Amino acid sequence: MANRKGIAAVVLAGGLSTRWGRDKALVRWGERRLIDHVTDSLPAERSETVFVVRPEQAYLDWPTGRVVYDDPTLPAGPLRGLIRGLEACQADLAWVVACDQPLLNTDLLRHLAEVDTTDTLAVIPHWDGRPQPLVGLYRQAAAAELAARLAAGERSLIDALKSLDTRPVDEAECRRHDPEGESFLNLNRPDQLAALTERLGGPPREKP
Repeated sequence: MANRKGIAAVVLAGGLSTRWGRDKALVRWGERRLIDHVTDSLPAERSETVFVVRPEQAYLDWPTGRVVYDDPTLPAGPLRGLIRGLEACQADLAWVVACDQPLLNTDLLRHLAEVDTTDTLAVIPHWDGRPQPLVGLYRQAAAAELAARLAAGERSLIDALKSLDTRPVDEAECRRHDPEGESFLNLNRPDQLAALTERLGGPPREKP
Protein backbone atom coordinates (compact mmCIF):
# COMPACT_ATOMS: atom_id res chain seq x y z
CA MET A 1 0.00 0.00 0.00
CA ALA A 2 1.40 3.38 -1.00
CA ASN A 3 1.17 6.69 0.83
CA ARG A 4 -0.89 8.66 -1.65
CA LYS A 5 0.53 11.96 -0.44
CA GLY A 6 3.84 10.81 -1.91
CA ILE A 7 2.41 10.05 -5.35
CA ALA A 8 2.77 12.45 -8.27
CA ALA A 9 0.49 12.72 -11.28
CA VAL A 10 1.71 12.83 -14.89
CA VAL A 11 -0.65 14.08 -17.60
CA LEU A 12 0.42 13.38 -21.18
CA ALA A 13 -0.66 16.29 -23.40
CA GLY A 14 1.90 16.27 -26.20
CA GLY A 15 -0.02 14.35 -28.84
CA LEU A 16 -0.33 15.85 -32.31
CA SER A 17 -4.18 15.84 -32.22
CA THR A 18 -4.23 15.44 -36.01
CA ARG A 19 -7.89 14.35 -36.07
CA TRP A 20 -8.89 17.45 -34.12
CA GLY A 21 -6.92 20.03 -36.10
CA ARG A 22 -5.94 21.73 -32.83
CA ASP A 23 -4.64 20.78 -29.39
CA LYS A 24 -7.45 18.61 -28.07
CA ALA A 25 -6.29 19.03 -24.48
CA LEU A 26 -7.51 22.63 -24.66
CA VAL A 27 -10.84 21.89 -26.39
CA ARG A 28 -13.70 23.17 -24.23
CA TRP A 29 -16.33 20.78 -22.94
CA GLY A 30 -18.87 22.96 -21.24
CA GLU A 31 -17.12 25.67 -19.26
CA ARG A 32 -13.87 23.77 -18.89
CA ARG A 33 -11.25 22.29 -21.20
CA LEU A 34 -10.67 18.55 -21.55
CA ILE A 35 -7.40 18.82 -19.64
CA ASP A 36 -9.20 20.64 -16.81
CA HIS A 37 -11.71 17.78 -16.55
CA VAL A 38 -8.79 15.35 -16.36
CA THR A 39 -6.90 17.37 -13.77
CA ASP A 40 -10.05 17.71 -11.66
CA SER A 41 -10.35 13.91 -11.55
CA LEU A 42 -6.85 13.32 -10.20
CA PRO A 43 -6.64 12.48 -6.48
CA ALA A 44 -6.43 15.76 -4.58
CA GLU A 45 -3.75 14.39 -2.26
CA ARG A 46 -1.18 14.00 -5.06
CA SER A 47 2.25 15.46 -4.36
CA GLU A 48 2.57 17.32 -7.68
CA THR A 49 1.18 17.43 -11.20
CA VAL A 50 3.49 17.20 -14.21
CA PHE A 51 2.18 18.05 -17.68
CA VAL A 52 4.21 16.63 -20.56
CA VAL A 53 3.90 18.68 -23.76
CA ARG A 54 5.81 19.30 -26.96
CA PRO A 55 8.23 22.27 -26.99
CA GLU A 56 6.07 24.12 -29.52
CA GLN A 57 3.16 23.98 -27.07
CA ALA A 58 5.07 26.03 -24.49
CA TYR A 59 3.08 29.22 -25.13
CA LEU A 60 -0.28 27.57 -24.38
CA ASP A 61 -2.16 28.07 -21.12
CA TRP A 62 -1.70 24.89 -19.11
CA PRO A 63 -3.31 24.21 -15.72
CA THR A 64 -1.46 24.89 -12.50
CA GLY A 65 1.39 22.43 -12.15
CA ARG A 66 4.78 21.84 -13.67
CA VAL A 67 5.19 21.73 -17.44
CA VAL A 68 8.01 19.66 -18.96
CA TYR A 69 8.84 19.06 -22.61
CA ASP A 70 9.25 15.72 -24.27
CA ASP A 71 12.16 14.98 -26.58
CA PRO A 72 11.23 15.77 -30.22
CA THR A 73 14.20 13.74 -31.46
CA LEU A 74 12.51 10.55 -30.22
CA PRO A 75 9.71 8.77 -32.12
CA ALA A 76 6.33 10.38 -31.51
CA GLY A 77 3.88 8.61 -29.25
CA PRO A 78 2.87 8.13 -25.62
CA LEU A 79 5.96 6.08 -24.82
CA ARG A 80 8.32 9.06 -25.09
CA GLY A 81 5.92 11.25 -23.12
CA LEU A 82 5.54 8.72 -20.34
CA ILE A 83 9.32 8.34 -20.03
CA ARG A 84 9.81 12.11 -19.83
CA GLY A 85 7.05 12.53 -17.28
CA LEU A 86 8.41 9.84 -14.98
CA GLU A 87 11.93 11.24 -15.27
CA ALA A 88 10.65 14.65 -14.19
CA CYS A 89 8.77 13.40 -11.12
CA GLN A 90 10.12 14.13 -7.68
CA ALA A 91 8.18 11.20 -6.20
CA ASP A 92 8.94 7.50 -6.50
CA LEU A 93 5.40 6.74 -7.72
CA ALA A 94 3.17 8.51 -10.22
CA TRP A 95 -0.28 8.12 -11.67
CA VAL A 96 -0.02 8.46 -15.45
CA VAL A 97 -3.04 9.53 -17.52
CA ALA A 98 -3.76 11.19 -20.87
CA CYS A 99 -5.26 14.61 -21.50
CA ASP A 100 -8.27 13.27 -23.44
CA GLN A 101 -9.82 11.08 -20.73
CA PRO A 102 -12.37 13.45 -19.15
CA LEU A 103 -14.26 10.75 -17.24
CA LEU A 104 -11.36 9.44 -15.18
CA ASN A 105 -12.57 7.78 -12.00
CA THR A 106 -10.78 9.15 -8.94
CA ASP A 107 -11.65 6.09 -6.85
CA LEU A 108 -10.06 3.78 -9.41
CA LEU A 109 -6.86 5.82 -9.37
CA ARG A 110 -6.81 5.69 -5.59
CA HIS A 111 -7.34 1.94 -5.70
CA LEU A 112 -4.23 1.53 -7.86
CA ALA A 113 -2.29 3.14 -5.03
CA GLU A 114 -3.63 0.54 -2.60
CA VAL A 115 -2.21 -2.34 -4.64
CA ASP A 116 0.99 -3.91 -3.32
CA THR A 117 3.77 -2.49 -5.50
CA THR A 118 6.58 -4.51 -3.95
CA ASP A 119 8.90 -5.82 -6.68
CA THR A 120 6.84 -4.29 -9.47
CA LEU A 121 7.36 -1.25 -11.69
CA ALA A 122 3.76 -0.54 -12.66
CA VAL A 123 0.15 -1.28 -11.76
CA ILE A 124 -1.85 -1.54 -14.99
CA PRO A 125 -5.64 -1.89 -15.25
CA HIS A 126 -7.06 -4.23 -17.88
CA TRP A 127 -10.36 -3.59 -19.64
CA ASP A 128 -12.08 -5.33 -22.52
CA GLY A 129 -9.22 -7.82 -22.71
CA ARG A 130 -6.52 -5.18 -23.11
CA PRO A 131 -4.06 -3.42 -20.80
CA GLN A 132 -4.78 0.27 -20.26
CA PRO A 133 -1.32 1.78 -19.68
CA LEU A 134 -2.54 5.40 -19.68
CA VAL A 135 -4.57 4.87 -16.52
CA GLY A 136 -1.71 3.41 -14.54
CA LEU A 137 0.51 3.77 -11.53
CA TYR A 138 4.24 3.67 -12.26
CA ARG A 139 7.47 3.70 -10.32
CA GLN A 140 9.91 6.34 -11.48
CA ALA A 141 12.42 3.52 -12.05
CA ALA A 142 10.23 2.30 -14.93
CA ALA A 143 11.47 5.26 -17.00
CA ALA A 144 14.94 3.74 -17.49
CA GLU A 145 13.50 0.36 -18.50
CA LEU A 146 11.08 1.93 -20.96
CA ALA A 147 13.78 4.20 -22.38
CA ALA A 148 15.91 1.13 -23.06
CA ARG A 149 13.03 -0.46 -24.94
CA LEU A 150 12.50 2.71 -26.97
CA ALA A 151 16.23 2.87 -27.80
CA ALA A 152 16.04 -0.75 -28.93
CA GLY A 153 13.40 0.19 -31.49
CA GLU A 154 10.16 -0.46 -29.62
CA ARG A 155 7.43 2.06 -30.46
CA SER A 156 4.38 0.52 -28.79
CA LEU A 157 3.82 1.38 -25.12
CA ILE A 158 1.81 -1.80 -24.59
CA ASP A 159 4.57 -3.95 -26.07
CA ALA A 160 7.25 -2.09 -24.12
CA LEU A 161 5.44 -2.89 -20.88
CA LYS A 162 5.71 -6.61 -21.60
CA SER A 163 9.35 -6.49 -20.53
CA LEU A 164 8.52 -4.81 -17.19
CA ASP A 165 7.46 -6.40 -13.93
CA THR A 166 3.87 -5.17 -13.74
CA ARG A 167 0.88 -5.93 -11.55
CA PRO A 168 -2.31 -6.24 -13.63
CA VAL A 169 -5.65 -5.12 -12.23
CA ASP A 170 -8.30 -7.22 -13.95
CA GLU A 171 -11.62 -5.94 -15.26
CA ALA A 172 -13.65 -7.30 -12.38
CA GLU A 173 -11.44 -5.41 -9.94
CA CYS A 174 -11.72 -2.24 -12.03
CA ARG A 175 -15.52 -2.53 -12.15
CA ARG A 176 -15.74 -2.31 -8.38
CA HIS A 177 -14.57 1.29 -8.69
CA ASP A 178 -15.50 2.24 -12.26
CA PRO A 179 -18.46 0.02 -13.24
CA GLU A 180 -18.69 1.22 -16.86
CA GLY A 181 -14.99 1.67 -17.49
CA GLU A 182 -15.43 5.38 -18.19
CA SER A 183 -11.81 6.00 -17.15
CA PHE A 184 -10.64 4.26 -20.31
CA LEU A 185 -12.65 6.43 -22.71
CA ASN A 186 -10.32 8.66 -24.70
CA LEU A 187 -11.55 11.20 -27.21
CA ASN A 188 -9.64 10.91 -30.45
CA ARG A 189 -12.14 12.78 -32.66
CA PRO A 190 -14.62 15.66 -32.29
CA ASP A 191 -17.57 13.39 -33.06
CA GLN A 192 -16.70 11.27 -30.02
CA LEU A 193 -17.03 14.33 -27.80
CA ALA A 194 -20.35 15.19 -29.43
CA ALA A 195 -21.62 11.64 -28.83
CA LEU A 196 -20.45 11.72 -25.21
CA THR A 197 -22.20 15.05 -24.66
CA GLU A 198 -25.42 13.63 -26.07
CA ARG A 199 -25.17 10.48 -23.94
CA LEU A 200 -24.50 12.32 -20.70
CA GLY A 201 -26.58 15.42 -21.41
CA GLY A 202 -23.50 17.57 -20.92
CA PRO A 203 -20.15 17.52 -19.15
CA PRO A 204 -19.80 16.46 -15.50
CA ARG A 205 -19.90 19.20 -12.91
CA GLU A 206 -16.71 20.57 -11.46
CA LYS A 207 -15.80 19.06 -8.11
CA PRO A 208 -16.32 21.42 -5.17
